[in-house]
Amino acid sequence: MNSLRRILSWGLASLLVVIALTGWLTAQTRKGLDFSQLVVVGDSLAAGVENGSLEESLQVHGFANVIAEQAGAALLLPLVPSPGAPNFLTLANPGGFPPIIHPVDSLPLEFPNVRVNPTVQATDLAVPLQTTNDALKRVPSILVTSDETQLATDIVLGFPCPLLGIPCQPLTQVQQAVALKPTTIIVDIGNNDILGAVTSGGLQSVLSSPGAFLASFNSSYGSLMDQLAATNATLIVANLPDVMEAPYFIPVWKLAQDANIPLLEVTRALGLGAFNYVTLDALPAIEAILLGGAPGPLPLFCSATSSTTPCYVTAAQGAAVRLATVVMNAIIAIQALTHRAVVVDLFSLVDNLHAHGYKVNGVTLTMDFLGGLFSLDGLHPTNTGYAIMANQFIQTMNTSFKTNIPLANVAAIAKSDPEVP
Repeated sequence: MNSLRRILSWGLASLLVVIALTGWLTAQTRKGLDFSQLVVVGDSLAAGVENGSLEESLQVHGFANVIAEQAGAALLLPLVPSPGAPNFLTLANPGGFPPIIHPVDSLPLEFPNVRVNPTVQATDLAVPLQTTNDALKRVPSILVTSDETQLATDIVLGFPCPLLGIPCQPLTQVQQAVALKPTTIIVDIGNNDILGAVTSGGLQSVLSSPGAFLASFNSSYGSLMDQLAATNATLIVANLPDVMEAPYFIPVWKLAQDANIPLLEVTRALGLGAFNYVTLDALPAIEAILLGGAPGPLPLFCSATSSTTPCYVTAAQGAAVRLATVVMNAIIAIQALTHRAVVVDLFSLVDNLHAHGYKVNGVTLTMDFLGGLFSLDGLHPTNTGYAIMANQFIQTMNTSFKTNIPLANVAAIAKSDPEVP
């Protein structure tokens, strides 16, 4: 933690320099926006994943597509038919506790039938599960694989050459973005660099060597920006929200409150402090412990055969993840300044939503699980949450480029959003 705090101090100092130069950066980028070839680079947020799935009826509500629609720009999505990749999640017991969530009961998709539009070259190139380094180095293979990141890469980036019989070299996400000769690029990458560490059991290695982790991120993000900036496209980049504020991570005190069980009883049974976090994946194990069907304490991992799905994250680890995210955002801000890119502040947006919610149609939506802003996977927004994100981008673009792109109508979207209570 001490080394992470020292790195945080460096990050904050660097961020102050960036803030001081923001006026210069804005002046340099007021050349107007050209959406004639809009390209999106990113991960699952930019891809429009919802309810744990890349699926056509959900993808169209992603923030990137909402921005394109509001700006009147063409954006080609790699549409995936129902039940999605992987099968989208459903809630089996509305109003019940704990919530029972499982993939829809339908046969999973298989190649080559994983795209509605397989002969279309996507311009939303965002690949779920990819890290910054993946976006630089991972290419599609179209081979049978159990690697979920590779499968997502194949679905988004692996078409249309094989089906059209066009000889073409497999390209990474960044290489495809460059090849498309973009005029404007929206970049939202880096979430999986830190989230993946938390959800895959690799958090301890990150926290034990934060300097190496952050140096690697800086190198990868800088290389990504170098290649995208070489296109001379206008760059609009998002910083990273604090993943610990996502409803996938539930504070123990909140779990006790929602379950209507005394906090002391819950902490004793689970062997966790009130400010530790349990994960959505841990809820079946937690129910068994609290009902006396299984002994406590709650195990670190939620599968006897896997050490990659944590049941809980300690309060200290959660605080360290936030500190690391702040430094990563300083890196993004510095790289954006260096490459004359405009930064969209998703970190502050999510912080505000976490603290205050979002008032719409006479109700306050929250970042609690099933609170209306996040979908059933607890990590990706609802249609309404994505519209709010899109408006953050649009407001930043209107301010930085003196454009008048209309905001998405969040109230209308919330009225028809099946995930809004």
